[in-house]
Amino acid sequence: MDGQLWIWIVVAIVIIAVIVAVVVYGRRAKDAANRKRAADLREKARADALGAHERSAEAARAAADAARAENEAERLHREATDKQKASERANEVSQDRLRRAEELDPDAGNRSDTNGEGRRRDRDDDGTRRERDDDQGNEEGRRSPRS
Repeated sequence: MDGQLWIWIVVAIVIIAVIVAVVVYGRRAKDAANRKRAADLREKARADALGAHERSAEAARAAADAARAENEAERLHREATDKQKASERANEVSQDRLRRAEELDPDAGNRSDTNGEGRRRDRDDDGTRRERDDDQGNEEGRRSPRS
């Protein structure tokens, strides 16, 4: 074999070795880059999971706040209804007392007053009561009640 052939064989082997080295180095570099990207993605996934968990907890707090607000609104509605009923009962008692006072008052036949419904109660000459609308009758019957 000729010396020049040996040189070409060595050159070919060196070239093949360089190519193999470049491929191996390139693969390792690519693997390192992939590992880094994977680590970055894992970190982002953890951050996203933490954010999702925080938003879920915030949503649960908001739902609990809404439930408390609904309960409070229902309680206030019941309280308002109870107060309205108590007010109506007190008004009825007051009206009943006024009616009884009118029935007992010997001077009640000499004046007229309102029964709370926009109608006037007057006594006829014989002492019996009669009701009439405010817009009926004379001016004297429209005056405010005297005590």
